[in-house]
Amino acid sequence: MNVFGRASHRWRKNRKRGVSPIIATILLVAITVVLAAVLYVLISGLTKTGASTPYELGMALQTPGGVIGPINTPGTYYITMDISPTSGLTTAIMGLSVLSSSSVAQTNYAASGGCTNGITTYTTNCLGTAGAGWYAVLVNSVTGAVAGTFSGGAWTNLGTATTVALNSNYVIVIVSTVAFDGNGYTLTAYGTGTSSVSGSQYL
Repeated sequence: MNVFGRASHRWRKNRKRGVSPIIATILLVAITVVLAAVLYVLISGLTKTGASTPYELGMALQTPGGVIGPINTPGTYYITMDISPTSGLTTAIMGLSVLSSSSVAQTNYAASGGCTNGITTYTTNCLGTAGAGWYAVLVNSVTGAVAGTFSGGAWTNLGTATTVALNSNYVIVIVSTVAFDGNGYTLTAYGTGTSSVSGSQYL
C-alpha cells in the first residue's frame, strides 16, 4: 500500500478543481454590474446639455455719476445695478426677487406703461407702483434704451425678442415707491427653469 502515492494523487486531483459554479456566477454578475455602472457614468457625462448649467449674475451698486445713475422723482425710487453675468445667461432662465432683512419677498408689481422696449429715457417713463412694491428694468448702459422689464414675476416688454442675452452692456434698475436702499433689502437672482442661477446684492 503506497499511502504517499495516494496522497500525492489526491493532491493533484484537488489542484485541477476549478471555482464552483455558484461563485463563478456571482463573480460574473458583480463584474457586469460594475461595468454597467461605469458605462452609465461615462455616457451621462457625454450627453449632458446646457439646461442644467449653473449660471451666476454678479451685481454691484452703481457708483454716483454713472451712465445710468440713480435719479429719484417724487414718489419713485431708482436703484441701479451694474451686472456681470455668466456667459449664456438670458432673461428666459432667470428671475429676480427683492427680500427684506427678514427674508420676506416684496411684491413684484406690473411695470408702468411707459416702461416698454425702445424708450430711451427710462426715468421719465418708469414710475413707481402703488404700495410697497417694485419692478426691475433692464437698460442698455450705452444708449439708455429699455430692453425689458421684470414685473409680475416674469420678463416682459422685450420688443420682438422672446429673450434677451445678458451682458455687461446692461444695467438693472429697481423701480419702487419705497426706499429699499440702505434699509436691509437684498436683490436676488434665481433660476426659472432647470438651470440654476445665483447672485445677490444688498440694496
